[in-house]
Amino acid sequence: MDANAVIQTLLQSQQLTATQQQRVQATQLFEQLKAGEVHASAAVATELIKLHQPAELQVLGYTLLQHLVGNRWDEFTAEEHSQVATLAYNMLQQGASSWAIRSKASLLLALVIKRSGPELWEAALPQLLQAAATDGPAMQEQVCMVMRYVADEVTMYSDDIAGEAKRLLLASLTRSLSKVLPFLERMLEANFAAAGAAVQAGNREAAQQHVLVIQAALAAANTYSEWVPVGRLKDAGLIAACGYMLNTTEFRDAACDVMRQVAGRKQGDETPEVFKAVQEQIADALIAAAAALLSPGAQGELGYEGQHDEFGQTLCETMATLGSQHLGSLSTQEKRLAYLQHMLSFARHPYMLLADKALPMWVKLLQDAATSAANAQSSAAAAAAGGNLGSPRQATLALPPDCIAALMDVAAEQLRTRGAHVPTEEDELPPYFDSFADYKEFVVQYRARLSSIVRFAAAVLPEHALLAAGRRLDAAVAACSPASGTKPEEARSLLESAVHFMESTFKAVWDGSLQEQPAKLQAVVTAMEPMLQRTLGLQVTDALLLTHQARGLEAFAKIFGPRPDLAAPAVARVFDMLVNNIPLEAGGQQPPPGKPPPGWRESMHARQFVSMVPLVWTRACPEAFLQHLEALASRIKELWDQGRIRAGEKNALQEAVVGAVCAAPPQLQASVVEWVLAEVRAEWATPAWQARLASPQAFMEAYTPVEPDGAGGWQLGGQAGRWILYHHAHLVERCFRTMKALPGGLDAGSHPLTPHAEWAVPQMLRIVASIHALYTPAGRQALAPVASALEMAPQERALYLRRGPIGKAAAKPAEDGSGETGDDGYASVGGTSPASLRAWLRHMREFTYQTVGLLPTNCPPAMDSPALQAAYSQSIFAYVDTLEHQHVRIILRHVLIPHIRSCADRHLRPWLVPALAALAPHMHTRLTSAWGSLQAPAAGPSSTEDSASANDEIIRERLLRELTQEYATLLKELATRTLEAPGGAAAAAAAAGGGGPSSVGGQPGSGATGGGKTVLEWLLETDPGTGFAAITTAVAGMCWRDEAAYRFAMLARTLVGMAPRDARLYQYVGGEVLKAAISSLATETMATHQADIMALIRDILLQQANDPSSPASGVLASLPNMSPDTLQRFRTQLAATGGDKGQRDLTKRMLVAACGKGSLAALADWKPPAAAPLVEPKQRPHRAGGGSKDEHSEAFTAAAVSTMFDRH
Repeated sequence: MDANAVIQTLLQSQQLTATQQQRVQATQLFEQLKAGEVHASAAVATELIKLHQPAELQVLGYTLLQHLVGNRWDEFTAEEHSQVATLAYNMLQQGASSWAIRSKASLLLALVIKRSGPELWEAALPQLLQAAATDGPAMQEQVCMVMRYVADEVTMYSDDIAGEAKRLLLASLTRSLSKVLPFLERMLEANFAAAGAAVQAGNREAAQQHVLVIQAALAAANTYSEWVPVGRLKDAGLIAACGYMLNTTEFRDAACDVMRQVAGRKQGDETPEVFKAVQEQIADALIAAAAALLSPGAQGELGYEGQHDEFGQTLCETMATLGSQHLGSLSTQEKRLAYLQHMLSFARHPYMLLADKALPMWVKLLQDAATSAANAQSSAAAAAAGGNLGSPRQATLALPPDCIAALMDVAAEQLRTRGAHVPTEEDELPPYFDSFADYKEFVVQYRARLSSIVRFAAAVLPEHALLAAGRRLDAAVAACSPASGTKPEEARSLLESAVHFMESTFKAVWDGSLQEQPAKLQAVVTAMEPMLQRTLGLQVTDALLLTHQARGLEAFAKIFGPRPDLAAPAVARVFDMLVNNIPLEAGGQQPPPGKPPPGWRESMHARQFVSMVPLVWTRACPEAFLQHLEALASRIKELWDQGRIRAGEKNALQEAVVGAVCAAPPQLQASVVEWVLAEVRAEWATPAWQARLASPQAFMEAYTPVEPDGAGGWQLGGQAGRWILYHHAHLVERCFRTMKALPGGLDAGSHPLTPHAEWAVPQMLRIVASIHALYTPAGRQALAPVASALEMAPQERALYLRRGPIGKAAAKPAEDGSGETGDDGYASVGGTSPASLRAWLRHMREFTYQTVGLLPTNCPPAMDSPALQAAYSQSIFAYVDTLEHQHVRIILRHVLIPHIRSCADRHLRPWLVPALAALAPHMHTRLTSAWGSLQAPAAGPSSTEDSASANDEIIRERLLRELTQEYATLLKELATRTLEAPGGAAAAAAAAGGGGPSSVGGQPGSGATGGGKTVLEWLLETDPGTGFAAITTAVAGMCWRDEAAYRFAMLARTLVGMAPRDARLYQYVGGEVLKAAISSLATETMATHQADIMALIRDILLQQANDPSSPASGVLASLPNMSPDTLQRFRTQLAATGGDKGQRDLTKRMLVAACGKGSLAALADWKPPAAAPLVEPKQRPHRAGGGSKDEHSEAFTAAAVSTMFDRH
């Protein structure tokens, strides 16, 4: 390797005029240097780091040397180790002018020390300290960097060091603290004074050198502060030095970072008195710094782009860290109050980024206070009852009541001004956010923290919180009055924040123990009732105000339990609000207009919110509304007949009636469900309606016809039919969701939904089968002018693209041919646009899937119906080959997985077997084909990284991964449910190892228990073709580069325990499963799970390696470097080795020797333990982290691992 040629190639690539080809060649050359012959690469690197070389080449040279030292150290001899150490120290002494090169030289020496061991560190440290004392600021900076990098490498990046070597390095580093820590403090003190003197003398260059030393010393102190006992930091003077640095503009951020590290530490084994003293010293410095920033003269600079912007946030975050954990370390009440006062000032600051930094502390302190109050209450109740007081709990620091009250006021005010609602894209974007998405994410978290503050504060001071909620509600109600003159925006903000405050308060005061405390319950109800009346009495016609009023009414749901007398007038007022506040115009029950007028959508949403209020109430306290069911039903029918409520509002009100009747006797439940669903049943029984489902073509003609729009374009017809069908299906789904299964003591056949399931579910399955047909080529052709309705919505695409792989930029969703924009526009299910049809299709699918998925838990008797079983097997997977990944995933999530978890044993054969018989082969074909395409090598570099095709690729990959993970979940459920205990834990067969006695359990279809088998084992016996189709997909999936591969591997491990009871499965495990397990180690995906994969391989080999009838021996014999003698030696050693870990390590060494470590990406970071290698048992062990030249020469690529079993 010609060093000059290498230098010229690298140098040319660094020029501004370099071509893309030259840069690619240089990159390839550098990779060759990293992987090439180590001595030649080291010679090139040594030439590159010489001072006469350009800085760019010196950086490359240091990077190459760092790689060789960090990853290929064992390829050098002991003499060469000494030479590299000398070179590193000499380069450090040269004192390069560039900070990047000085940093690289310092890191190189640190890596050499890490690889050489504690002896070099102990020998080098005195020389470094001496050099720092004699050679001036440049060397002092580098010595500080070396100290920092050595600590980093030993404490943070030490995974590549063997256990004993790491222990010795840590011990040596700990012994050196008596020299390192005082040195860092001296560097801070001396250079700070020297920098000041240089500035006064006008020597800016000298001052800058001293500044660099201070920065390096603070960075080193930051690293040591993560693990050094805090008492030693204090004794060395570093805490005091950092506290002093808080008063400087140049160093305060770095000094504050050191304090934050210490403030976040746990006490551990340190002396409590010393630990508290350190935390108090830090708190004193922070209090002083906060007082300076919050002074009238400086507070204005805390805002965005102010002089103290970044430091203010750093300081506040540090104070929040210390206050959350160590506020009790402050020895006096005066200090604690000052600390809390400053944090209150930060929390109420108008700069949101700063105010948010203070909230975590308040949430934590209030949560602790609320827990302490609950514990004290429980202890008092137990003492009063004469029960066991339990173990003593650690006392928490009591917050002053005035402080808690002030916090509630701060949270309420912040909610009012900016945190009560989730921002929309119409809101003004603050300049300190890069995008609306960042702003929205921040506000959601900010609002959640404010709500937590109110909730926990209310738990500590419930009376005060209820009074505060009442005052804020009064102010909001007054502002909403037309006579108040309040601007609409201000009134909305006041009411929204008041409602939010009220919700958080009620959640806290109405805890689980309230019903057991009559006096407290009475006090809470007495405080809440006037607020309920004021909220009910609010008269507004503004859509947003009405929405907030409805949300506020929902918060009172639990009051009707102790006060059922309030139910009737409250519901009557809700009906009045629905009818009169925003009256429904003529024709309001018809589908929505294609282009709604301004305000129409907001009004519709407000009315829907109001109609949902009784539903929330009846769910919380159904007994309170039982006596009013007839009046409710009559009122709903009256309003519908008068055309004063819409279909969606009617559904919500009827669901409220169903929710209330859940507390009634079965006979009343049946009559109410009959009343609710009678209209739907009558409609679905008509010959005209049945004709629409006679075929997919008839369905499309009735519900998705494409018609000219009169302007040269196309639109969807069938609007009225889709509108009605949507609400009918929605009502059926809500009934099945709300009406839970009856208690065990009643006759299961008396379930009120059983007769309705017989007619409703088959029809919904026919509907969804027709919807599936739309995705066939014929269906797409019929919808060609509006075919975008069958594709993902632009808004959903944008969500997937934001989660796309790093490095692939997502192009902005373009406007498609239908005129859809990126925000998906208005997409009512009753509209005529492609977006409306897309929404309708999605909801109709979900209504059916969820209804069918709820049958095992909410209406078990329906599962016995032969008609439902036949309709299910015929329709649920109709046209599945043409469905998109996301549609199949939803079927798995909402139908198959709930059935596997919850259906009775007797239902497995008629429901699960036909479904899996259709699904398992399809999923195998779908997933293996898609992953084969995804993992195939690219034909060439893409030139359309920002194009729509690149976005499509990102979305397809994300959808494939989601489907794969969902299918992995389904297979896991098959392997973990036992037949005698639906939804129970995995059977003992899930454990790997030798086979047990044959178990011939009864079939679920016959009502037998199944002898403790898992559903997967039962499936393999009942329908072997389907069972093997399922496990074959899992075994193939072990080599896919996705997290689901690990879950597939864990399923494969359950097969090992089943194998001895099934001859075919036994052969499959020893052959295909073992092959897949070894091949999976070629993927980096398994790096974090390699221990479990090795356990799987070990289990198979323990079971079958010595069985001549097993294919396991053939699999091992086919490995590239496996000889018969080596294989026999491995078998012997495996049989003689005891303990799981020893067997796994032995198997690892066998695989590394047989495959080459470079082929097993999952084992790339594995270091063999101190044990004899397989090939030469009497040799001395290789040093950890190294490998022989033969091993490197025989290593082959990951692609070779995946095909190594194809050799004959």
